[in-house]
Amino acid sequence: MHRLAPYRSAYSPPRLRRLGVLLLLGLLLTACAKKAPTPEVEPLGPPVAMESPDFFVTYLAPRNQDLTSWKDMAPTVRKSLNYVNTRPQGNVAVQRPGLDVTWGDLKRTLTRLQALLPRLDAEPGLLLENFRWVEVAGGINYSGYYEPAVRASRTRKPGYTQAIYARPPELSKVLAQKGRYYDRRTIEEKQILAGRGLELAWAADPVDVFFLEIQGSGRLIFDDGTQAYVNYAGQNKHKYKSSGRIMREKGLLRRGDIYEQREWFRNNPDRVREILNENPSYVFFRFGTRGPTGAMGYQVDDWLSLATDRGFIPLGAVVAYGVNAPDEKRGRVPLRGIGFAQDVGGAIKRNRIDIFCGGDERANYVASHLDAKGPAWVLLAK
Repeated sequence: MHRLAPYRSAYSPPRLRRLGVLLLLGLLLTACAKKAPTPEVEPLGPPVAMESPDFFVTYLAPRNQDLTSWKDMAPTVRKSLNYVNTRPQGNVAVQRPGLDVTWGDLKRTLTRLQALLPRLDAEPGLLLENFRWVEVAGGINYSGYYEPAVRASRTRKPGYTQAIYARPPELSKVLAQKGRYYDRRTIEEKQILAGRGLELAWAADPVDVFFLEIQGSGRLIFDDGTQAYVNYAGQNKHKYKSSGRIMREKGLLRRGDIYEQREWFRNNPDRVREILNENPSYVFFRFGTRGPTGAMGYQVDDWLSLATDRGFIPLGAVVAYGVNAPDEKRGRVPLRGIGFAQDVGGAIKRNRIDIFCGGDERANYVASHLDAKGPAWVLLAK
């Protein structure tokens, strides 16, 4: 938290004391006439660089991940442990240059961390004493994902015309025979899925649905005041091409982040479909009973769950991660955390980690802007 420096009064000789009181009164009256500044949360340490584990742990704190204590991550640890316990303990979880671990190694690591959580607030050095920090050579390219909220209707009507489709029953067979299903342009322009009872809902904004597909799950906020979760149910197996890349190739953007894209879409509604249809990938959904669900089958947790390439950093791995995260007020703030590989993604390959940021405005902002490099270590019990 931001700490204001305590007021320190200097010694005043008797002949100056009265003048000092008058000056102090004037300052107090002036201060009362102004609105006190709103304190900001101060960053935890210096900007993240390619640093040593010892330096990293010095600035590691639970509030960096919106936790009040390291004990708060216990439910997340249990999810990973439950998953790892289902795997053959002697089998290799991942084997590549620099990292060769079994499922049993991951279980021992998670069990050790679980036991240490009650002590970490007072003794963060236990992370160095109890674990080998296996550095990811070359660092990690970090991005973020979040839980979007989409305005929708349960029926098609004016203002709500963009269908959100369930998985077509023939999808598996088509993919097995042909390798790919209809692309986005065919689905949207020819309306080949319309009228088949596959519509889960109708959204107000096709751009919202497009970004819902990118995230893979989210909440529908219906016009009748109700809400529903939707989760990923399948994909047409066409290669994903980002809208940012499409728009940069057309010379439409300067930065290319999601905020700039959304602004351009708002200002050019007649060209929305032109841009979106150049991404042939298409995602189908199903109604769910909970928020975003990772590859382990559990709901992902804010600032704790990570999407990784399971052939590079396996599901169940404990990862110390660091990156300078976007901040709407201060530009960039250091983010150092202990994360858990609990999800995967089509665009998450090798040295790429996607941090789940949550579902609030900060999550939206960070996930929409985060594209930076930083260090990472896989923690393994000694």
